[in-house]
Amino acid sequence: MRMPMMPRPRLTTQLAQCPRIDTSGRHSSRRGPSSERPPPVHHLFQADRTGRLDIPKASRMKFIHRGHIGLLLLATTTPTLAMATEPLSSDVTPQVSQEDHGDAAPPKPANDHEGPKASQLDTVQVTGKAVGFTNTQIPKDVLKFEPPLSSVTDAVNMAPGVNITQGGVFDSDDYSTGITLRGFTQDQLGFTIDGLPNGSAGYGGGSKPNRFLDSENLGAASVSQGTADIGSPSLQALGGTLSYVSNDPAKVAGVRVDESIGQWNAKRTFARYDTGALFGGSTYGYISYSSTHNDRWIGHGQADNGHTSRDHVDAKLVTYATDRLTITSRVSWDNSYENNYNSVTKAQFNDDPNYDFLTTRWTGDPNTDQQYVNAWNTKRKNGLAGIKFDYQVNDDADVSFYPYYHFQEGYGGWMPPYQLYASDADGGLVNRYPAEGADFVDAYYRCPEGTALAQPKGCANPYDASCYPAGSNPINSFRASTYKNNRYGFLLNGHWDIGGNHLYAGTWLEDQDRQAGRKWYAVLDTAASWHYAGKPYFLQFDDKLKTDTRKLFLQDNLTLGPIDVSLGVSKYLVNISGDDLIAGNRFAEKDFNSDILPSAGAVWHIDPHSQVYASYTKNYAPPSDSVVQAADDGTDIRSVKPETSSNIDLGYRYQTDRLQASIALYHVRFANQINEITPESEYTRINYTVGTEGTYINVGGIESKGIEGLLNWSIVPKALDLYVSATLNHSTYLQSINGTEKGNKVTGQPGRMLGVGLTYHNDNFHAGVSAKYVGDRYGTLDNSEKMNPYTVFDANVGYHWDLAGKHALGSWLKSMDFSLAVTNFTDKRYLATLGDDSTPGYYYIGAPRTAVLTVSAQF
Repeated sequence: MRMPMMPRPRLTTQLAQCPRIDTSGRHSSRRGPSSERPPPVHHLFQADRTGRLDIPKASRMKFIHRGHIGLLLLATTTPTLAMATEPLSSDVTPQVSQEDHGDAAPPKPANDHEGPKASQLDTVQVTGKAVGFTNTQIPKDVLKFEPPLSSVTDAVNMAPGVNITQGGVFDSDDYSTGITLRGFTQDQLGFTIDGLPNGSAGYGGGSKPNRFLDSENLGAASVSQGTADIGSPSLQALGGTLSYVSNDPAKVAGVRVDESIGQWNAKRTFARYDTGALFGGSTYGYISYSSTHNDRWIGHGQADNGHTSRDHVDAKLVTYATDRLTITSRVSWDNSYENNYNSVTKAQFNDDPNYDFLTTRWTGDPNTDQQYVNAWNTKRKNGLAGIKFDYQVNDDADVSFYPYYHFQEGYGGWMPPYQLYASDADGGLVNRYPAEGADFVDAYYRCPEGTALAQPKGCANPYDASCYPAGSNPINSFRASTYKNNRYGFLLNGHWDIGGNHLYAGTWLEDQDRQAGRKWYAVLDTAASWHYAGKPYFLQFDDKLKTDTRKLFLQDNLTLGPIDVSLGVSKYLVNISGDDLIAGNRFAEKDFNSDILPSAGAVWHIDPHSQVYASYTKNYAPPSDSVVQAADDGTDIRSVKPETSSNIDLGYRYQTDRLQASIALYHVRFANQINEITPESEYTRINYTVGTEGTYINVGGIESKGIEGLLNWSIVPKALDLYVSATLNHSTYLQSINGTEKGNKVTGQPGRMLGVGLTYHNDNFHAGVSAKYVGDRYGTLDNSEKMNPYTVFDANVGYHWDLAGKHALGSWLKSMDFSLAVTNFTDKRYLATLGDDSTPGYYYIGAPRTAVLTVSAQF
């Protein structure tokens, strides 16, 4: 058991006028599910905990002290980022550097911006790099289908194997966003932004790429479907990596201002200033700012249906210090507030495809108001800064050094229909940890004398006023799951051509300090509004989770006639520890080092246009720090090991000036998935010791195999282009455990997908239409329920007006652009993201038809 804190004064005192009521509302002390919200539609859970499991202290790694990295960043990073912390409040209205794949130093700046053709790539795109693994770079015309209000995350949705689903319009709700690739979900994929790791993509403390880059500043986007470059920095890329790169500063100074309006009260302002050449032409930079707002589409028209607001800054500076040294700095800052969407059952969707059971009016009834939309909110601040030094040693060698820092802070809110207290030795309710042998208690009413009251024995409904003394009033809480994250590290790698060998080696070092807690705030007047006190009445838990990562890799590339061969190895050294900041003790520390991870690939250049490639890689992921955090509840983590997956790719590529095509076969086996086994589990095939709450072991997993195809064809050069991507995927569970059945299809994974895009463009006019078909997906672990297939159509049209030197305005206004984008223009209603794969399943409803008009001016 966790040692109790020093006693605090009781919040209330049991008085004679209000006799103690039997606290049959006690429940077993545990953290509960990792989600910030209750299971959908009024099914409540208790999220409490006590107890501690002592884990033998692991040897600490001292490869490099974290303070050295912090001093290095302080000394070298020119742009600084100040992040102000704010207390929770009930009245807030919250809201070219190349991809680091071992390439040489970035090129000199490209030509001037071509104008605000949204999400435009700066370079010629092909269907994949000449590497031994499957890799898809997204053509610039495909990116035009995304309206300016959309996030960069969605830019790769048309790539083979990828499926990105959203509950909110414009990707405006991270809570209902889902990403899948070859049977894996977003928690098992890697993400990089300008070659830097995002840390994690999970909702609970993670950050997707849209927190780090605006769509107008997107320069390139690519997907490594099975495995990424051997030096790619990620701790979760079991199934592939999604990479996003910002565009370079313009060569000539200029200002760009965009204004967008759309449905659902959508408004967006984007402004960017390019410095042009500085310091004699050695330095180029830009800084941009955007402000975005839109309402929730569900409940639109109601006075209080929730919204999303976001402020974002991007800045980039490229300096060609010498003919050998290039320095690239990038900084981003993001402040977002999102009211969330709720998941529904298939039956509920069929009854009303425009309703998610969140309410837009405060009623004063806590049982109803737990669904109040304004209390379902997400607030996040993210800052990411990095400075990259690319140095060409000589014609045969180069080195790159890339230190970085990431800050995140925020919370996720919900309105529980009760207040949480602990029981002391005498059965009284107090706002501290329970006494030895006692539990946490939910209090639903407060009597006139001020005492919090739990559900009485014999009372079937805790919300029934007749169960409590006359004059008692209902009470409830605002509960905030809080996150604070500091990541700092660097990437160091280099190439060396020697004796026919192209050597590529390097290291990635990162320290992450993440703080995760949960605060309970008393609603001030339950009958009147959801406003809550400025200070929490109860701190449920407050943990510091530290992850130290060291990665080493070495790869040799050989050319044997028409065949390029790459052979590589990598190794991870990872230590994760957890400290209880309330109790003041360390509850767990454990090393999760990898074995030597092999990587092998070959590319056969049949002729200048054709390639056949093959690869085998073993990917790695340590347990998330939330697994280690569970040890503070008494969960046994002594047997848990890192997860690995084996990936095999075999493919063919064809490329000419007008036609690029590829086809890939793949097989992925992920056979040592981390699963939690509770004392009630039916899994009894191994002999293990169950801790207070259960144990984590490596058992089960998935197997995926399939075929992916891609076609990018310039039907009429510089006028008409066709893009097609196709996916056939078969993902199944390898073992029966925790509700899964061996051989069942993996939930949420489509077996068939087809993307088609057709674009027309000339000097001034462009238009396009695209379609994305997603086949049926199983929504429940027992495969008893399917999500129906659907097709979503998007369209865009735009006109560029060149004014420079051709009009009186041209002396100061260079050009203007007008564009209209319509997503889901057939207004298809469908189930988008899988929320809960129990039986029945719960799903987020896909966003409806949405139109956005954008006017842009370049000065």
